[in-house]
Amino acid sequence: MTQDQPSQRLDAIDALRGLALLGMFAFHLIWDLGYFELVSPELPFEPGVMGFGHGVAGSFLFLVGASLALASQHGVNRRAFWRRLLVISAAAAGVSAATYLLFPESFIFFGILHCIALSSLLALPLLRAPLWLVAVIALAVLVAPLIIESTVFDAPAFWWLGLGTREPLSNDWRPILPYFGVVLAGLVTARGMLARGLPTWLTNWRAQNRAAGALVWSGRHSLLVYLVHQPIFLAVIFMVARAVTPQATLVQQDDPFVASCTSQCVATSGGQQACRNVCLCISGEIRKEPMIWQRVVGEGLSPADRVTIDGFTRQCIARAR
Repeated sequence: MTQDQPSQRLDAIDALRGLALLGMFAFHLIWDLGYFELVSPELPFEPGVMGFGHGVAGSFLFLVGASLALASQHGVNRRAFWRRLLVISAAAAGVSAATYLLFPESFIFFGILHCIALSSLLALPLLRAPLWLVAVIALAVLVAPLIIESTVFDAPAFWWLGLGTREPLSNDWRPILPYFGVVLAGLVTARGMLARGLPTWLTNWRAQNRAAGALVWSGRHSLLVYLVHQPIFLAVIFMVARAVTPQATLVQQDDPFVASCTSQCVATSGGQQACRNVCLCISGEIRKEPMIWQRVVGEGLSPADRVTIDGFTRQCIARAR
């Protein structure tokens, strides 16, 4: 490592991070609207919406790897690296504490900030490793959950790894496998570009208007924006929901299936809102199969129906992570 060096940021990278923040705003807005039932509570669990959320998280992590490579091209600024790691780790701990108080059944125990902190630490010895070796490790990390998946890792102590057969209920779960692989992909890409010389569009781009300037500013202060946006979103949407639905409670009456499913789920895992969201998702999936739904209502489920519903259940739990 070298001694402290001044940081050289690229406006283009900050603007890309700002665009990722816009994607995060859109995903969290959909989630919050569903939580307060201003849109269908099942909407946040739709495959397209969940896929969009995974893509947004992946873009942040890719930029983490790219930024590590760009920042260390002349040597690692030790003071800046450890200061950044400490700030992100403290923010991750704060997010865990706050979400545990607000959503104890689905709190964030290993979300994107936790993943960024640990990934940054794990990437440190790879900043000067042969590029082919980093690429091989990135590929191995990305495919590891598909190969090593085992019930051994279903215990809560191993949830952060991402190798279990069941996905935990959490408002944001970004296990180190495979997401560290996305960070390494960004690292490999940026190091490859540095080896050939950074393109002029990346080095020379500057914000020319207020919108672009706002993207650069938000990307440069992405941690602050991340930490403050959800409390603002939740407060505003809560007030809107109370204005639109002024009853003492915003929770709609559930059909008997959702009510029964939620009751059984709460009895085993204890998370009222998380259980209800999953059961709403299951109900929506079953309703797409009218014949099965008729047998659910008529209590005439066949063994094949139960296998199908079990599949819906696993899908909905996976979407709820």
